[in-house]
Amino acid sequence: MLRQLEKLSLEADGRYATAAELQFLKNYLATAEQRISAYEKIRDAQETIIEQVDQQLCSPNPHIFRKGNQDYTAVCQRDRRSVLRLAAAAMLFADLDALRDGFLLWYRTIIKAFKDEKAARVTYQVLPTVVNQVLGAEEAPLMTPVMALTQSILGE
Repeated sequence: MLRQLEKLSLEADGRYATAAELQFLKNYLATAEQRISAYEKIRDAQETIIEQVDQQLCSPNPHIFRKGNQDYTAVCQRDRRSVLRLAAAAMLFADLDALRDGFLLWYRTIIKAFKDEKAARVTYQVLPTVVNQVLGAEEAPLMTPVMALTQSILGE
């Protein structure tokens, strides 16, 4: 959304924007109330979401976040909070490009460097389901593309 506004500002400099150029703004404004509501619900339920994801991941494999004698549960929870917060912001601002380019691709490199692909794959399969349980029927579809992008990049 913000990138699209900036692009429109540059392209329409010295003239009025066309109806076609304004359509993205109309589409965004039509869903603004649901986006804000979804963002607030995710923000307010963040700890519940993280706990539910942990329960679903650890119940079949209690040592999913262990490497040798080290328990990385707290680190993984911190990272999931960051992913969730940035995903919610991407949904709020309708900006998947910023999420992908500014965070997800970098974080995928970290996951691969630490050889955490298996835990990430399972985590980002479970996270969308838990997030959707928090959101209403009008809000969940707004978060679906964000969760799909997150899962495709981090859960590969």
